[in-house]
Parts: sequence; structure tokens; C-alpha cells
Amino acid sequence: MKPDLKSKQARLATLLQERGPRITEIARKLGESPETVRYWFKHNILGRNGVAYQAVPNYEGLGFKRIHAVIDFDNEYLPHAKEILVSMNNLCYLTNYFRSFPSGYYVIQLTVPSGFERRYARLLADLQEVGIFRLLEVDQLDWVRVSPMKAKYFDFSAGRWDFDWSATVNEKKKVGSRLGPRGPVEYDYEDLRILEKLQVDATKSLGKISRELKMPYQQVYNHYGHITERGQVSLYRIMWPGTGPKSQEDLKAWQQHHATMGLEFIVRNSKESEIREVLAEMERLPFIWSTGVGEGTLHSSFVIPLEYYSEAFQYLAQVLLDSRGRTEHYIGDQANALQFTVPTRLYNREAEAWTDSVDSALASFRNMVLTLKGG
Repeated sequence: MKPDLKSKQARLATLLQERGPRITEIARKLGESPETVRYWFKHNILGRNGVAYQAVPNYEGLGFKRIHAVIDFDNEYLPHAKEILVSMNNLCYLTNYFRSFPSGYYVIQLTVPSGFERRYARLLADLQEVGIFRLLEVDQLDWVRVSPMKAKYFDFSAGRWDFDWSATVNEKKKVGSRLGPRGPVEYDYEDLRILEKLQVDATKSLGKISRELKMPYQQVYNHYGHITERGQVSLYRIMWPGTGPKSQEDLKAWQQHHATMGLEFIVRNSKESEIREVLAEMERLPFIWSTGVGEGTLHSSFVIPLEYYSEAFQYLAQVLLDSRGRTEHYIGDQANALQFTVPTRLYNREAEAWTDSVDSALASFRNMVLTLKGG
């Protein structure tokens, strides 16, 4: 690809993540026709296997906090791990999980309404007490910031990362850590239903969303205005090859061509100055996925192409040198991982409030225990 075209497509990808699918507006910024930009987006970016374009909800603005937990299922329940985790999504705000190597532990995240953190942390402890979990380690995060794809380091024509490793991680330019969430935003039930669709596929037309939700087009159009104008979306992220949705049929081919490693870190007992410094250094990596902060706790996650795993581990080991003894890391099994959309089903439309489902969730899991034990 010609350098100028490569640069323009990287700029396109950056603008798509910042501004959403506003093709006409982005075309003016690039000095190209909307037809050309639409073609680049469809064929050069989305046309690559494994790439998706998804809205990332502004969870903190919507009034959520995060509970990060590492769990290990008791042997009796391990064969039912996926079933239990999907039930936790339906009943108690679980939004993502992955199985870690080599321990076999599961790393999960609950995205719960603010004010419910203690109750849902207690629910996890109750699941350990009834015997479903045999290990539980919980950290509460005040916010999580999802990082946009660093498109300038990616060659969309070849479908791979293309950059000078040494120059990138040793760049003199100061990198900000961007601590802190945005303020609260207004929303309603219809906004959430549309947001859920955009979280799966942000290229979906309003007409298609209208048909899928059986909602009048004008109503969808009006509520889409709420989403864009009120800041309900934090960014629109391009999920580069190996991180987009995959069917079981595509999995083997994907693993051969887009082999990646999911990696998470938890650093505890940290001062804010240390968190800022570590985050700023981590932000230099093209593969950073998200960062989160709780009281004295730093959470970070990466998706690293295997061709760069050695350099990435060496770099991160140096960044976390002063945090040794306070750091845990988890390598993700991407074949045993799921991410879920905003939990619209747990929103009480009449009360215009999120449901506290702790008691009903605990009752459901106790019944499951009785069923599996034959009681």
C-alpha cells in the first residue's frame, strides 16, 4: 500500500473510533469523497476476517461500577462452568469472563449499578460458601477505560501490526495516563435497547435496528440522538483481527492466521502517583486493551500478537519492576472467553432503575446446587 493511502486509512480508523460511523463528516476531514471513505471502511477495514466495529458503552456515565474477580470452580461444578457464567450474566450483571492458562482459573468482571457493589461482592462470597467456587479473589474498580485501537501501527492491507518496536516503546513524546471517568449521562430504556445493538455491531443501520427491535423508525432515530449527544458511548472501537467475534467453525482458521494472547495484570497497594506512572508506560504499547482503577488497585489488559509476546513481556516486566510482589497476571484462553452486552434485561422500565437481583440470583444458584447433587 502507498504510504499516503496507508496513512489516510489509519487516520480513517482513528476518526471512526473517535466520532462513530459519521462517514460524511469524516470524509470532509480526510479530503475524500464519502463514497471513497465508505469503500475503504467496508473493504479495507471491515473486509478483513475477524474485524468488527462496536460501540463501547460509557458504563461509568450510565452509573455502573466494576467488580473484578478470579474464581476457581469446585470439581463438581467445573463441567458446568460456561452454563454458570452465562447464568451470572442473566442474573447478576456479569459482563465478561475468560479462562486463564495454566491455572484453569476464571477471570470475571461484574458491571453492577453504583451502590450495589457490596451486595454483589457478597453474592460472590455466598457462591463460594455454597460450594460452587473453591477459590475467590475480589477487587473493586471505580472505573474501567477501554482503549481505542492504535490504528497508526496497523497495516490494514496486510492485516497485521507494522511498527518499529524499539522506536515505539522508547518514543520521547510524553504519553498521558488519562485517569478518571466522565460524569453521569442521562438515558432511558429505549436508549439501552439501541445501545445493546450498537455494542454488537455499530455499522448496523437505524432501519435494521428499528426492524429488529420492532420500534418505529422515528423513535429509533430520536433515541439514537440521545446516545450520540449525551455521551452514552465512550468510543467506537475497531476490533482488529483475532479480537472480533468468531464462530466455532472459523476458530481453527483464525488461530492459524491471527494468533494472539490475552493478558491481564492486577497491581495492588499502589499510590496514585505509581498508578499514573505505570499507566503512562503501558499506554505506549500498541496492544493495550483496557485499564481500570480502584482504591489502590490498578487493572490492565492487553491483546498481544504472538509474534510480539517476548518483547511485550520484557517491556511489561520492566514497567512493573517496582510493583513486584504486588502484581498478579493472567494469560487468557481465548477459546474459553465471552463478552456480553449492557444488561438491558435487568433494567426495570416502570421504576426507571436497575434491578437488585442478588436474592433471586442466590436462590437460583442454590437450586442448581440441589439439582446437581440430586437433592
